[in-house]
Amino acid sequence: MDEMRTLQDFRADAPAPDHARLTPGRQRLLDEAARPRRLRAGWLLATAGAAAAVTAVAVLVTLLPGSPEPPPPAVKPKPDQWVYRKTQWYGPRCDTVRSGRPGMEWLAFDLRHQQGDQPCSLEQRAEPPEEAWERYDGREERPGFDATPPAQTPTGARDNGAGSDTLTHRQADALVEDLPDDPGAALVLIRKRSIPSSVSSAWRMTRAQRDFEEIAEILGTATTVPEDKRKVLLRTAGDLEGARSVSTDAPGSDRKLTALWVEGNHRDYAYERNTFRVLIDPETREFRGFQLVAGMGYWVGGKKSGGPFVAKGTVLATGLRTATEVVGKPDQRP
Repeated sequence: MDEMRTLQDFRADAPAPDHARLTPGRQRLLDEAARPRRLRAGWLLATAGAAAAVTAVAVLVTLLPGSPEPPPPAVKPKPDQWVYRKTQWYGPRCDTVRSGRPGMEWLAFDLRHQQGDQPCSLEQRAEPPEEAWERYDGREERPGFDATPPAQTPTGARDNGAGSDTLTHRQADALVEDLPDDPGAALVLIRKRSIPSSVSSAWRMTRAQRDFEEIAEILGTATTVPEDKRKVLLRTAGDLEGARSVSTDAPGSDRKLTALWVEGNHRDYAYERNTFRVLIDPETREFRGFQLVAGMGYWVGGKKSGGPFVAKGTVLATGLRTATEVVGKPDQRP
């Protein structure tokens, strides 16, 4: 492969390097490329060749003048600051029951069929943007909620009032910071820090489904996930039993995204019919949002209701995260 041509395709504005300066590095690269390697299975197998090419180009770019400096570490928010989240949803023309929390997008939902002028249609349409605020330490300050701050030990979590245990933003950030490089060790830490959902249907999920839900929660709740930690989380998810990925079109996105999920157990009852997929930018590996998907084939409202049939794998709703910012108080926008 012509490394310099690949470099020019990857970065057209790159300055022409001095040949004498590049020769030693070029030889090291060729020597390294000639070594036999054992390929590792995981996410995005269909793009493995492209990923290898980008890796080789990245090595070459470091030999050029003006290589970008690593970004400075993010400033940790204060416990009493607030996390502002904005999500653009594209949902069906159908009555839905949704369950979630302010800190991240809702992942549990159920479709309902209504007789009359507004029957259920699976055609997706843009909904008004969803905006939400949650205190960084998880303290509730809304009427009817306990205002006592939750335990903030590394292994502590809190009940969000909706029947499931969730990490606060601060706990999610601490977990991301402590993630080891090894996926197996990372999964052990995730299981230790994250308390599995306590909803009645959770016991029917496979262990892999539970683990993937915890990883999705980290991606959706942490205020920042550095590139090296993103790779660890994706590798950990990719090692789970039943892990799958596919390139997908997403409304509101200017490029195809990669959808990641885990196959598991579902049954024809309320929330348990559907599942979710995590949307990742295939170039940056950054978290982009969620798809809500039929986990099995079923009739909305039952076969005799007149509602539509939903085939397994049908995308029912898409939520694209458009903002995650730390602000000083609730209702403040960045």
